[in-house]
Amino acid sequence: MVKIKICGLRSKRDIEIVNRYKPDYIGFIFAPSKRMITKEEGKEFIELLDKDIKSVGVFVNEKFEKVIEIAEYCNLDIVQLHGEESVEYLKKIDKKYEVWKAFSVKSNEKKLKNKLEEYREVSDLFLLDAYSKDARGGTGETFDWELIEGISKKNRVALAGGIKATNIEKAVDQVQPEIIDISSGVEVEGIKDEKKISEIMKKIKFLNKGEI
Repeated sequence: MVKIKICGLRSKRDIEIVNRYKPDYIGFIFAPSKRMITKEEGKEFIELLDKDIKSVGVFVNEKFEKVIEIAEYCNLDIVQLHGEESVEYLKKIDKKYEVWKAFSVKSNEKKLKNKLEEYREVSDLFLLDAYSKDARGGTGETFDWELIEGISKKNRVALAGGIKATNIEKAVDQVQPEIIDISSGVEVEGIKDEKKISEIMKKIKFLNKGEI
């Protein structure tokens, strides 16, 4: 069963949409980005969120104290770290939060496998995304999935980077991730689109042998 995370929500309208379609996870960006929100907005949105949907806060090289402050204030379920946070950094995070460590995939597969081995004891799941020198995720770009084939056999993996309705089936088949993470793939001109979200949820139900 593949789960879905829709990332980069930033309005009450976005919350209303996901509450109708019920992805497994939604992500809020608390790092410099066109999708960045404040902790006050995050708290408000999570209070409106369907209780069956888990909330993920995304941070990039943020001070540890601020990550914990936002996680507690917003009542996050999961902390996703998308920077160069160390193993020691992850060890300090309270066990009441699930921790996801994100890595941008370049062409050196061996280096990535070494990183996953280094962080395995402190990260509950690895999010693998396309590398970009300009942004940490949300670029709409894919990467060569052959580089990570087989990684999901030994690790809990979320796959991100340019996934949409037209390639999600290939992504699931080739990588076999636990979670598909989508942001730009369900947007039109940078705004979350209900039709695209509906289409993605139908695709996932089909792939999971459920009813469309």
